[in-house]
Amino acid sequence: MPFAEVSSLLDPNMKGSKARKYLISYDEIKRRLQAPEKMSLRSLAAYTRVSRGPASKKTLLESLSVLGLTPSTTTSVSSSFSKLTEGDTRALCDDMKDFSHDYIDYSNMAKQLIPEVNTVQHWSKIIETKNHLEDMRKYFKDPVNSGAFDNVTHGLGLGMLDVALDMIIMVIDQQIRILSGAAASDPADSGPPMRRIRRRHRKTRLHDSEKSHKVSGGGKEQGKIIPKGKVRRARKKIPRETGPSGPVEMHSEQCKPDDVESNVLTLVSVGYEAVSSGLNSSGTV
Repeated sequence: MPFAEVSSLLDPNMKGSKARKYLISYDEIKRRLQAPEKMSLRSLAAYTRVSRGPASKKTLLESLSVLGLTPSTTTSVSSSFSKLTEGDTRALCDDMKDFSHDYIDYSNMAKQLIPEVNTVQHWSKIIETKNHLEDMRKYFKDPVNSGAFDNVTHGLGLGMLDVALDMIIMVIDQQIRILSGAAASDPADSGPPMRRIRRRHRKTRLHDSEKSHKVSGGGKEQGKIIPKGKVRRARKKIPRETGPSGPVEMHSEQCKPDDVESNVLTLVSVGYEAVSSGLNSSGTV
């Protein structure tokens, strides 16, 4: 039974109204009002993203009364989980499971953990360990043992425990396959597991754009568009020069003879000394 719809606080790509949405169920609200948290109306308003104004709090309290729920006067436990919904913590567990699959080389780890001697004894030991871990998982799942822990962590505690146990059991299963000979039919290792590349695109710096951009070529070069603001700065630093033959490139060292007429100045790519010696009093080469 849905009680409210809230925006995720952990969505890295969206903000505000575009953030991922989670439904808060009646049972989830009931868990927040029970021990050990015992949320107050103020804390529950923050949890359900309701305004803290009197009118909003009154509406929230009326909704709780219809369901037969009463918030505590003071919150018993406040933590970094206090505003994370169970949808947020479930997404964290899913991401951790995905990352462990993408970034851990279970096959290589299993090979490293197999001893060179007493492999039969090791085989028996890891099977016993796996069975013990599965029994441990079952007892952790029992609300009598860890119900309060799961509630106060909003489901993250037992979710992460599942991920950790799955990682350990994955290594054990790989060792069993190797020792039993089942891994011999597997394809040859092609290196570490495939990883998803998550990189932000590097912005072009002004320094790089000036190197690759000819001032006489405008804002485009080989299909690459240089931002308008950067073109203006480039023009400011290196003024364009035009002559009878059209736009030309300028040398890094400027040539400034006193008797050169500005309307006939043309530089050619022959080196600074050659250009200086070839200039006559009329300003032509």
